[in-house]
Amino acid sequence: MRILITAAEEEELITAKQAFNSLSKSEQNSLEVTYMLTGIGSTSTSYKLTKMLVESTPPFAIAVNIGIAGSFSDDYPIGSVARVEKEYFGDLGFETYSGFQTLFDYKILDADTHPFKGGALTTPELMPEAEKILKKFGKATAVTVQTVSGLPEKRAQLQLGFKPQIESMEGAAFFYVCLLEKIPFVELRSISNEVGERDRSKWNIPLALSQLRESVKELLQSLTK
Repeated sequence: MRILITAAEEEELITAKQAFNSLSKSEQNSLEVTYMLTGIGSTSTSYKLTKMLVESTPPFAIAVNIGIAGSFSDDYPIGSVARVEKEYFGDLGFETYSGFQTLFDYKILDADTHPFKGGALTTPELMPEAEKILKKFGKATAVTVQTVSGLPEKRAQLQLGFKPQIESMEGAAFFYVCLLEKIPFVELRSISNEVGERDRSKWNIPLALSQLRESVKELLQSLTK
């Protein structure tokens, strides 16, 4: 099975390589894994992912986006892992006197314009073996922004507009490209911090990376079945 694993930063991608290396030889031999560093943010992710998918022959059986992220919700505390089911572009729209409005709120686009459904991007269902493993993580809603939220007012605005549990800087771009290119995909995010927490001493990146590595290992093992 041909698998593409993407991440925004090198330390995140290293966890995927470690996960693959921890598999048995027979499991490794059943997988053909390509690793791609997208860089941070939607622009770099969109360009590099599109180029990779268009030029890949034969096509990948599945694309996997991994990374650490911030959490809005007690459902996903630091050290937990989320399978992101739904993504929103959190800063694509208009600032108005009544607050932020998305392109859909402002009637620039219909909320069901392909590949959106109700203004969101959603994941497809994967093979049963993968879905069985992914159930343990729960299905989270995420919002993708190009400026990490560091103010209470911004956090409140995103929560009001999108009701997310997870914040990242690349997820929605990954969803968008995969949906348009008709590639099965999944996004896994491990939680390193609470959204809005600017004191990095309260973040736990080592724990988040460790949990990410174990989650990727389990996913890869399910894809060998």
